[in-house]
Amino acid sequence: MNISKNKGLSLLITFIIFAVYNIIAFMLPNGKGGMFWTGYGFTMAAILLTAGVGFYTFRRKGLKSKVYGVSLLSLVWSYLIAQLIIGLMEMALPSIPFQYGIILNAILLGACLIGLIAADIAIDEVERIDETVKKKVSYIKSLQTDIEGLIGKAEDEAAKKVLKDLAEAIRYSDPMSSSQLSAIENEIKVKAAGLKDAAASFDSSAIVSICGEMQQLVADRNRTCKTIK
Repeated sequence: MNISKNKGLSLLITFIIFAVYNIIAFMLPNGKGGMFWTGYGFTMAAILLTAGVGFYTFRRKGLKSKVYGVSLLSLVWSYLIAQLIIGLMEMALPSIPFQYGIILNAILLGACLIGLIAADIAIDEVERIDETVKKKVSYIKSLQTDIEGLIGKAEDEAAKKVLKDLAEAIRYSDPMSSSQLSAIENEIKVKAAGLKDAAASFDSSAIVSICGEMQQLVADRNRTCKTIK
């Protein structure tokens, strides 16, 4: 099994906490009654949960996913630290009825699990929105790249200038797309295809004419974008 550096470090830290906590727990001179095993059991569960969340977080692909996963790690580590402290206190105070310990630890664990689930749902939603935005802005980015690629193919300065002006207009146009823009964007695509053909045949007059038409369509698109927001 391939274990990344971060996963390996996460496993090592968890193992160190596990080992140190067990040494402290079983070196305590107090009797090992119900409260001791309550604190010990919930703390072991917290350590295992922390290790599992760490592996789950580092399994995510992409920089943004890993950054968003920091919220999961922050939450579970906060829970672990609190549980470590509470667990040690419970093991050091065996005279208190263990039922109180179970209630307290169960509330803490439940709050952590609810928080982890809510945070993971929020992370998935943020990633979904990011992916949607990428798809919506890809139209303009692709169109801008295509037009900029035609500038070098133009033979005279007039054609180069209108292509540069068109690329600049597209660059500063609203990047977001939507279904309400599909009709005008399809017109722009048709004109862009014609512009490629004109550039391939070195037809400068056609380039100038089509660029003018596309400038108007891009302006119309920008106005439509403002009305639907």
